[in-house]
Amino acid sequence: MNIKRILVCGPNWIGDGVMAMPALQMFREQTPDCTVSMLVKPAMGVLWAMHPDVDEVLLLPPGLRGIFQAAARLRETTWEAAYVLPNSVRATLPVRLGGIATRIGFARSQGRLLLTHRVAQIEGPERRHQAYEALDLLLPDCGEQRLPPPRIEVPEADRHEATRLLPGEETRWIGILPGASRGPSKRWPAGHFHALSEQLSREDNTRIVLMGGSAERSLCESVAQGLSPHAVNLAGHTTLSLWAALLERCRVVVCNDSGGMHLAAAVGTPVVALFGQTDPSITGPLGRAEVLQRSTVKSRDIARDSEEARKSLASIPPEQVYEAVRRMSDR
Repeated sequence: MNIKRILVCGPNWIGDGVMAMPALQMFREQTPDCTVSMLVKPAMGVLWAMHPDVDEVLLLPPGLRGIFQAAARLRETTWEAAYVLPNSVRATLPVRLGGIATRIGFARSQGRLLLTHRVAQIEGPERRHQAYEALDLLLPDCGEQRLPPPRIEVPEADRHEATRLLPGEETRWIGILPGASRGPSKRWPAGHFHALSEQLSREDNTRIVLMGGSAERSLCESVAQGLSPHAVNLAGHTTLSLWAALLERCRVVVCNDSGGMHLAAAVGTPVVALFGQTDPSITGPLGRAEVLQRSTVKSRDIARDSEEARKSLASIPPEQVYEAVRRMSDR
């Protein structure tokens, strides 16, 4: 069998990466005679290494030097085609310099002049979710097929470490992710997260684990204040793969519209997702989830610190979120 080598230039953020996974899964199912290599920034390498349909992860180092290093690596292989998901020149240039003859990307891309094939997004009421963008690029003739949920496979070593950090076979761990890299316009108030965590921690065999990046450690600490020993703050103390293992161990995860929300969905954990004015029909979790939103304004473009978006999030009471957690944990 003649194995075709396909390169996919992946997104730069965890959430965007997870939302691209269903399309890649469908692509591999329909093209079994190929191998898939992902070209991504170093911070995204671990995410794609956990995806079962990716055969190889190549890294795009920072800076101009990194572009030439990646291009030199690409020239060592004969590629059938390259699919460029990011809409940037930086994502497209290594593919062009790497000598890949067939370069496929979006017609709206800033690097479109470096592409050989330019794809327009397919419009339709059933294709609003961002996940369909990757499908339009990888399988433009697939029609109105339903997307499968994203999936990643957590390394066993991280599973064992997650069990050590979150012990107890009978313990119901609830994951709390109060951060969102987009800023205040996507963050439910820390006081609301604290009130919710306090109410949940009163239940038998229930404990709280707060998670996020190092920049969110103080935020998580403020939520955990006074909840010890019923809450543990692991923000900033995990690798991406360990974070995925911890999310997998949770009964339910409560989170903002964030990369952590999508990572929790990818490991199959039920999610209660809190939205302000961003549109869950576009960036909502692709898995078992209940989305809570009170705003009638739903947009893809919200300022990082929108007062209206913050008010919309603050209007979601902790009691409503608590009831959603109870519903999701009983399913």
